Amino acid sequence: MAEAVTEVTTMSEALINTGIGMGTVFVVLILISFIIYLFKFIPKLMNREKKAETVTKPAAPAAPAAKAAAPAAKETAAPAAKETAAPDDRQLIAVIAAAAAAQMTEETGTPVAADGLVIRSIKKRILSN
Repeated sequence: MAEAVTEVTTMSEALINTGIGMGTVFVVLILISFIIYLFKFIPKLMNREKKAETVTKPAAPAAPAAKAAAPAAKETAAPAAKETAAPDDRQLIAVIAAAAAAQMTEETGTPVAADGLVIRSIKKRILSN
């Protein structure tokens, strides 16, 4: 008959195995936390590379007067586009302030001036029925 081979593990061997396993886990956790800590330096390195690329690029040759006038026309068009977007924001803010004043007047019964309100944030809520 074949003899059954049994291996006896003592308490000291079990504690050593447990210690090695737990130590390995903590070392890996510390390594992961250090890697996550280094993530905050990535944007700084990326900006440094972009600056280096702009410095190493050669300057463009001088353009004729006709080509130089075209970018000037684009630059004057860009502020006009920005100015048209700003009144939309002002109109939206005015409408929201007026609605808030009307709601506060309705709730309190006391008239509230819309120009005295300060709206700090606007959050969109989706209502589900």
